[in-house]
Amino acid sequence: MVKRRRSKKWIYWVVFVVLVVGAGVVCYLVWDNYFRGDIGNNADTQEVEGDDAENSDADSNSSDGSGGVEKEKVEQYDGQYSGGDPNDNNELTGVVTYAGVNDGILRIRVNIDQYLEEGTCSLTLAQGGRVVYRDTAGIVGVAATATCEGFDIDMGNLNGGNTQIEIKIVARGKEGVIRGETEL
Repeated sequence: MVKRRRSKKWIYWVVFVVLVVGAGVVCYLVWDNYFRGDIGNNADTQEVEGDDAENSDADSNSSDGSGGVEKEKVEQYDGQYSGGDPNDNNELTGVVTYAGVNDGILRIRVNIDQYLEEGTCSLTLAQGGRVVYRDTAGIVGVAATATCEGFDIDMGNLNGGNTQIEIKIVARGKEGVIRGETEL
């Protein structure tokens, strides 16, 4: 009598597929965590305050009697300047939206409350009251606001520690200063 040998190739294929799917899930989780980690390292990231979050939940759950949900009115300009249209202000305002180190590069990003198509952003970094770095970038208009082109600084030029950020904005005969800080 001849013994039949069963092919076990299907077991290897199942194991292979499970490993590929598992590797894909791990890659996705690492990728997602990496980019979420950048935001969490920013000392100047704006967070929604508790009262605002509770009020927006309450407003979005209120009914207008027609069976629909009444949504909270979104204000177009929601930056540091709170006095109507910031484009009418004599001073330029904004906020440091990101300041963090990635791959040995300090990246600083800024949002300017006013809409500008051209101008300059002059960056000054100070540590312990001493200026350690200066750079200049142009301004780029984005929808109803503007931003600096961005600053990418090699950490080889900087020491670790608390670093004060000051960005002087000049455009349309107006100027303003945006301040922030980060831990290197």
